[in-house]
Amino acid sequence: MTFLKIILIAALVFYIFVLIIKWVFRRKMRKLEEQLNQFGQNRQNTPPPKNEAPKNPRVDPNIGEYTDFEEIE
Repeated sequence: MTFLKIILIAALVFYIFVLIIKWVFRRKMRKLEEQLNQFGQNRQNTPPPKNEAPKNPRVDPNIGEYTDFEEIE
């Protein structure tokens, strides 16, 4: 009879542990989802950065000409 009680108590403790883990995981996921939503809203409100190329890019005179190679079968 004691063995059955031990098994029952272990199963109950395991079940409670699983419920607590699920509850904690759900709370963490909701919090993460809220943070991501706030991050997305902040990104939508800010203008995109300008990625303009410089007006007069410096070209190295030592660079050779572009050669287009064709494949030979």
